[in-house]
Formats: sequence, C-alpha cells, structure tokens
Amino acid sequence: MRAAIQKLSAPTKSSFIYHVKSSAGFRFNWHFHPEYELTLIVRSRGKRFVADNISNYQDGDLVLLGPNLPHTWQSSPDTYATERHKACVIQFQSDFLGKEFFDAAELRQVKELLDRSAQGLCFKGSSHGMVSQQIEGLEDLTGLQRLTAFLEVLGMLARIRKVEVLSSPHFVPSLHQQNHRRIDLVCQYINSHYQDGITQPEVARLAQLSPPSFSNFFKKAVGVTFVEYVNKLRISLACQLLIETELSVLEVCHRSGFNNLSNFNRRFLRSKGISPRKYRSEFRLRASEAC
Repeated sequence: MRAAIQKLSAPTKSSFIYHVKSSAGFRFNWHFHPEYELTLIVRSRGKRFVADNISNYQDGDLVLLGPNLPHTWQSSPDTYATERHKACVIQFQSDFLGKEFFDAAELRQVKELLDRSAQGLCFKGSSHGMVSQQIEGLEDLTGLQRLTAFLEVLGMLARIRKVEVLSSPHFVPSLHQQNHRRIDLVCQYINSHYQDGITQPEVARLAQLSPPSFSNFFKKAVGVTFVEYVNKLRISLACQLLIETELSVLEVCHRSGFNNLSNFNRRFLRSKGISPRKYRSEFRLRASEAC
C-alpha cells in the first residue's frame, strides 16, 4: 500500500530520537521514514502491519524496522475505552554516530542485525525481557548515559536468537505520497469490515475506481491481491480466537469472516502449515510446558 513519508528530526542535544507514545489507542497510520525504528509495546494489543506482514501484537511486542519499511500498529477497537496504550519508540539514522561507526569489528553483530532489519524483525522468547527493561529505562537517562545504554540495547538485540522475520524478501515498498489518502481510506475500511462479506467491487467503489483499476492499484501498492490481504486479516483473527477462546473451529471460521469451513481449513493450512485444530492444541501444549 502506498505509505506516507514521515519526516523526523532528532532533538538538538541527542543523536537519536526516543519518545514514549501514550494514548487512548493506536490508530491506523500507514507510513515510512528513512530512519531505523525500534518499537516496544508496553501496553496495547491489536494488529501490527509491516510491509506485507499482518500479525497480532500484545504487551511486550518488540520490533526493529529498517529504513523506508512501511508500517503501522492498530489497537483493537474494544480496548480504546478500557486502557491507556503505551509504546517506547527509538528512531535513528544509519550514520547517527558517523558513516563508518558500525563497521568496527566490535560491532559486527550489530551491523548484521541492522542489515537483517530491512525486512522487519520481531524478537521472541524470554531473553528479550531484559532488553525491554533497558529500553524503558532510557526515559530516565540523558546525554552519554542514554547513548551508551542504547548501544547496549542494540548489542543485546544482536544476541537474541529467537527472531521472526516479518516481511517477504520480494516485497518492494511503494514509496510515494500520491494516493496516500485513498489507500489509507481503503485499508481502514477493509480493516473494519473484513469479518463481514466484504467484496472487491464494494471497496473499488469506495476508492472511486473501476474493479480492474482498483485491482491493479491495490496489488501494486500492497504487494498482494485484495483477496490475499483480506485473508491475511482473517487468518490473523482466527489465530487469536483459537488461542484466546473456547469457540469451536466452525465458530472461529465464521467469526473471522470465512463462510465455508473447508475453505477456512484449506487457507489456514496454507498459511500456518497446520490445521486450526492442531494450531490450538500445539499452542496449549507449549503454554502448559512453559508453566
């Protein structure tokens, strides 16, 4: 989807940006910028969009994004009135400490980490808990203490082994401001109605495009077809329902927007590599082993 460029500038007394976002909820705001971005979700849950990846997120979500990678977080609507959402965000240029700083031998692992972040990285496992504490602690530091603490954060991230690569290797971001309002409107509409019987002609009318023109526009902007995008959202919700509820697989199928159980099972298997029933049982087995 065509993302809006976001222009950032570091404070005059800092070489990188650190800020704490606190609001009633994170709204869909598809954008990109030339800086790296490290985002820690302290308190929130919803859907995370990174390039062509759509995933559920919750407290503790920790993601590193490379330059010009389109992204946004969207809080679940049912949380807007019940809790205050909070995230710690760090943004920095590749040369914020000089063009050759990360070429130093001692920083080889960090440089490799930054290179891998071009597709977006989500850090998993218990080992990222200490990193999260360090990131939150940056708020109370200034000057050299904050800088050295941030470099320690990068070093800790480079040592984490359980990392999920988010976007597809073939994804090429569409970095144009043209049509940003249109694609933003379209995606917000889809994100709000994908559980219903949403159709491509319906959304094409919203975008004021003919169905063939909309199909080309959407595929070029998002990197996947309209149907693939909607199915990603539905599978993401299905995973959440399988984990968090006792709904039957048939009920999960209908709640997530699929109207045919065999189609749901087939698409879930294609996306996750296992059936919905197996997905639920494996998650519960891992959860019980972790207790």
